Amino acid sequence: MAAAQPIPNDIPKKLKTMSPAFEFAGRLGAGAVAGVIGVLCTFPLDLSKTRLQKQTGKAEYSGIADCLKKVYMRDGIRGCYSGMRANLFGIIPEKAIKLAVNDQLRHMLKDPVTGKLSIGRELLAGAGAGFCQVVVTTPMEIIKIRGQLTGASITQVVADLGVLGLYKGYPPTLARDVWFSVIFFPMQAKLKERVVKPTDTASEQMTKSFLCAISTAGFAAALSTPLDVVKTRIQAGIPGGMVGVFKQTIQTEGYGALFKGVGPRVIAIGPLFGIAMMVYDLQKKVVRAMGYEA
Repeated sequence: MAAAQPIPNDIPKKLKTMSPAFEFAGRLGAGAVAGVIGVLCTFPLDLSKTRLQKQTGKAEYSGIADCLKKVYMRDGIRGCYSGMRANLFGIIPEKAIKLAVNDQLRHMLKDPVTGKLSIGRELLAGAGAGFCQVVVTTPMEIIKIRGQLTGASITQVVADLGVLGLYKGYPPTLARDVWFSVIFFPMQAKLKERVVKPTDTASEQMTKSFLCAISTAGFAAALSTPLDVVKTRIQAGIPGGMVGVFKQTIQTEGYGALFKGVGPRVIAIGPLFGIAMMVYDLQKKVVRAMGYEA
């Protein structure tokens, strides 16, 4: 009697299909966790970015280090995290929506035969993610900025502005986030395809994913800084709409003013998205280890 032939161990395991609702909920959860971790690590840099961007005329701060030093000397370590509570409340739905919507749209738009995305569809997925998050981002940003500049609490800002006032600066916020997402998500995906290899160990894959996200997020943050400056100034109370503040900034301070705070913005956004994408990829690995498609 012939001996039974061994079953090859290189046959890929057939993964179970997860229900769309459960799959999207998992993506939201991973995005939320990633956002919280990222904010806790990078918030003081974001505070310095906001204060540098708000400066008009004679500058109080000469740079990141000078800003954080003066805030610490005046208000202690708590001052460096002023406004973080609103950011934590807002970053959970904001990052959850941004990462989950981009992933969901990429999944929906990919070619059913090849499983690949055209450049146009990658850009569309990124734009969709940036567009959907703004409904949460705008109130979070204005509360955070008022807290970073004046120490105002969430309730104080809401009482001062009202619910509709929380959407002050909506156009530049929408423009900034869509522009950032259109740059970041396609670039990050393409770079990751080239850098991360199937033969890499799990730790190598996570490290490379982290570095890909840091570099592309930093690049996208730099290119979207002018819109972030306009948004910050409007939400901080400088009068005028998006176009008006843009023109006023150039006329009174020159084009260089549109890149105020670019250093801390890049330094903060890079690790924030590096952590976010690394945690997000880890969640996918856990799902696949459970026998489901991710």
